[in-house]
Amino acid sequence: MKLRIFFLFLGFLACAQKMLPPSPDRFPPRLAEIEVLNRTKLNLKFNEEISAQSVTKDNFLIYSTQNETLSVKEVMISRRGDIITLVTEKQNPIHYLIQAQVSDLAGNRAKLRSRFLGSVKKDTIPPRIVEITPKLGSTKQKKITIRLRFSEEIDTLRPLNWAILPKSLKNRFEQSWQSDYRNLDLTLPDSLGPDTIVYFTLLPTIFDFEGNRLTGPGFTFFTSDSTLNTKLVTGKIQYQNRPITQGLVIFAQVYDSLRALALTVVDSIGSFALQVREGIYEVTAVADTNYDNRVDLSGRIKEFNTTAQELLIEVHPDTVTFDLDWYLR
Repeated sequence: MKLRIFFLFLGFLACAQKMLPPSPDRFPPRLAEIEVLNRTKLNLKFNEEISAQSVTKDNFLIYSTQNETLSVKEVMISRRGDIITLVTEKQNPIHYLIQAQVSDLAGNRAKLRSRFLGSVKKDTIPPRIVEITPKLGSTKQKKITIRLRFSEEIDTLRPLNWAILPKSLKNRFEQSWQSDYRNLDLTLPDSLGPDTIVYFTLLPTIFDFEGNRLTGPGFTFFTSDSTLNTKLVTGKIQYQNRPITQGLVIFAQVYDSLRALALTVVDSIGSFALQVREGIYEVTAVADTNYDNRVDLSGRIKEFNTTAQELLIEVHPDTVTFDLDWYLR
């Protein structure tokens, strides 16, 4: 009997231990490593997730042993929250002292003080678009957010240049960057109308913090309908009998070239592919070769039936230049 009571008592203790509440986090975050990526960027790696509210430029100070301040231009936090990226002015190959205040999710504040050696390595790798959603040819898209994910942090102070059809949608989208500066959201606050095909492109006019331009345009198309009743059209764009490596192809309503209905981008070998509804269109191609938001090459308008095999457009220099929106009226 005593043995039975003893085992019951042990069981009670085991249950009581399982029911004890977890101890609260009372320890401040710890800086585990400073990783200097190049002459303008460094990562602060922590042992736990940092509160994004504590990650502001005012909370970070960098100066040399000669008390020369190294300006912090931007501060970003990773999606996991355990890495803070600092974008600075150009560093010198000297030792710097960094002071910072950050908090973890429990509110524990840490005052940091550490050293690192500045770099002279220049970032020469241009950013690229890793993913765009909705994906090409997506259906049943009513409430939409066009999200672009980049391979590295983007300088968001530079203006975006993007095009969308139907043109009436452009002023309805709300633009926002996520805190990691790698994800751009373009959100339509209301629903997309029925029987609508949307064509979207982001032009390569944005840069990383070192000044490297985006490698190429981003493109997607999708519809609000449950099916995509379109036909694939392919073609090539040339200038002086040579393929151009960037540009847009615009399909407009026949006999009304001012009403653009569809667009697509030209790839690096001068080819394009586009899904459009079957029919007859007026087609042209345009290119902004120096990325000043002015079209300097354009093709003569050609009538095209989607039953044809392929489309070839020759572009020529424009004596009078217009911005892209003029062609997408």
